Amino acid sequence: MRQPNPMPVEHYYTHFLSLVKDLLDCNVEPAAYEDKLREMFGVNSYIAFTLDKLITNIVRQSHTLATDTMCNQIKSSYLKQRALGGAGGSLATQLTRVNVENNYAKDAEQLLSEHNLYKIYFYKQGSKLTVELLDGEQTDETETEEAARTEETVPNTVVNEKGESMDTSTS
Repeated sequence: MRQPNPMPVEHYYTHFLSLVKDLLDCNVEPAAYEDKLREMFGVNSYIAFTLDKLITNIVRQSHTLATDTMCNQIKSSYLKQRALGGAGGSLATQLTRVNVENNYAKDAEQLLSEHNLYKIYFYKQGSKLTVELLDGEQTDETETEEAARTEETVPNTVVNEKGESMDTSTS
């Protein structure tokens, strides 16, 4: 039978943070970490078991982002394009950014010629997220046709200060 934990419940959080820090500093073995968490939280401790793995992966990915040459080139390209206004923005100003965003896509295609490229759209109103796989072989004619179609439909729509779309077409 398991002995009751002598530590008062009020100190669990502080002790938990200490355990995580010790685990990340390699002062505690993962098995001992899990055992101590089981003593404190019982069967609900499985959530905290994954915390060490999550933190380890975040640190590993952050290290890769900071040291990898390709990652640094992509970051530089993004910062350059963001300064030029080509790294996204409001839906209301999308038409004014078409050419700059296309240049950004071309830069990204050159840097990542052997990888898939995705364009991510986040719509604040409605909390919607969409991901689009970019076709690297899209021609300038197709882009121009797309922009022309968008121009035909967008002038009839105005976005007010609340971000709501209002139809201004005369029917």
